[in-house]
Amino acid sequence: MSLASHKMLFFDTLIKSALPVTLQLILGSFVGACLIGLIGGIIRGMKVPVLSQILGVYVQLCRGIPDMLVLLFLYAAMTKGSTYSIAVLGISLIQGAYIMEIIKGGILSVDKGQWEAAKTLSLPFLTTLFRIVIPQVMLVALPALIGQLVLLIKGTSVASTIGCLELTKRAVIAMSGYSNALIVYGYVLVIFFIMCHALTVVGKKLEKYVVERIMGDKYER
Repeated sequence: MSLASHKMLFFDTLIKSALPVTLQLILGSFVGACLIGLIGGIIRGMKVPVLSQILGVYVQLCRGIPDMLVLLFLYAAMTKGSTYSIAVLGISLIQGAYIMEIIKGGILSVDKGQWEAAKTLSLPFLTTLFRIVIPQVMLVALPALIGQLVLLIKGTSVASTIGCLELTKRAVIAMSGYSNALIVYGYVLVIFFIMCHALTVVGKKLEKYVVERIMGDKYER
């Protein structure tokens, strides 16, 4: 492959055409997964009758079914909608189930005495939840949430199975014009590694910042 071919493959095909779609897919899926995870995690953590059991079944289904099959099922079931919107929905449902369990575990880790103290002070439920409980949940859950986001980024590659033109699908299509598969997929590997590694580094700094803001002078460096 000539230098011009490398430039066309890496910058024109993967960076300019495919990466924006992948980033949009990551952002849309992360927002959707966080909404599902937060609402579902609160319901599961508070052990709301019936709803908690239903969500428990949903979590088990997402854990027991391959991500690719979830997307293929949605693609076959949804007669309307772009491959991008179907991919966002599918990845949000899958990752939301895992985030739900992370939030649930964080809520259950908070001492029940704090709920009782807030009740004694006649604090509204939402105030207790979002001003007292959730900040403590973040201390416990933030590392796991960052790890889950890394998995979400890597998981966007399954969107290629339904034709979404993200990095992996673009690489598959580009294979017809290039003879060396190692170079084509190697570039995709490098891009994904850079995104995941950068997120891990930023996540550690964010975790430290959040812990410092919540714990204040009690934080030990």
